[in-house]
Amino acid sequence: MFKDNFYYILKDRLEYAQYYLIDTSSYIQSVKFQQRVEREFFKDKKILYLLMGIINLPSDIIRYYQYFRSLINYKRAEKEIQILKEELSKYEQKNLVK
Repeated sequence: MFKDNFYYILKDRLEYAQYYLIDTSSYIQSVKFQQRVEREFFKDKKILYLLMGIINLPSDIIRYYQYFRSLINYKRAEKEIQILKEELSKYEQKNLVK
């Protein structure tokens, strides 16, 4: 029934990855909500939307990059959680056999 140190490292990493996934999901949802609010606000203000788009183009590019990076990190965290669970189940099965 003895589990080596790597098992506990994997458990801690799984817990961290699950919290990270929740935080990243919250960020992605808030960005989508902000985009929806912005579309509604500028719905009947086409000229103002165009001017604000030109003025804020550099910061919008940076924001889009951060959003895109968050999407990639979210997918990566999902895959990491899946692999960690598989690895931990191998440890569990190995300890049940002994």
